[in-house]
Amino acid sequence: MLKKVVTEDWLKSIGKEKVQALQDSFAALFNISLCLFSTEGKAQTVWSNSSLFCHYMFTNHRSRCIQERRKAIDYTLNKGQTGIFNCYMGLTFFCVPLMVDGKIKGIFYGGGFCSEENKNAFRGGTTYDIPILETKKIQELANFMGILIDLLDQKINTEEKKDPDTFKNIIFLQKKLSPREIDIVKLITEGLSNKEIASELNISDKTVKTHVSNILRKLEMKDRTQIIIFCQQIN
Repeated sequence: MLKKVVTEDWLKSIGKEKVQALQDSFAALFNISLCLFSTEGKAQTVWSNSSLFCHYMFTNHRSRCIQERRKAIDYTLNKGQTGIFNCYMGLTFFCVPLMVDGKIKGIFYGGGFCSEENKNAFRGGTTYDIPILETKKIQELANFMGILIDLLDQKINTEEKKDPDTFKNIIFLQKKLSPREIDIVKLITEGLSNKEIASELNISDKTVKTHVSNILRKLEMKDRTQIIIFCQQIN
């Protein structure tokens, strides 16, 4: 199963208001209900275009509804991909994983409609105006939601995403090294030679060699291999 992490950091990076606005627009445009949940099943945004029928059922059958949601979320977490489900009342919904760097940070949960093939199983009668969607349309909506998530995520820490994972905690070196030395440490960990580092940073080989010597001295290390190991350990 893919590693599960919370949504709060992602929401802060994007801006919770922006995510809510996007969610509201998406739900209104396609006449569905939509909400972002953490991997633990806790709502991270306010339900958009919440179905009156679902609201009624949740109010009167809270435990069963939560159980259904938890089952769908767990399935999505285990599979690491979008899932389409039918609840015990015959409504259809989808779960789109919020994927960031190969990790699931949350689940966009959309519903409040019936699939065309499952409409006869709906147990809510005619009191509620439930949208009927073709299965193909539901899949398209879920896929579109995934595309929007990717577009949002591309705005987060663009420069940081260019660096390998070993640099995510490079901040621990900032008290010992200068910004230029940290740049060189990053390139050393990528496996670049002094000549390649010089070309990357547009400085001379001699300057790189001096920086490397200073880095080893400050970190009390003997060679470049120790630098790489050290960075991996603090990640």
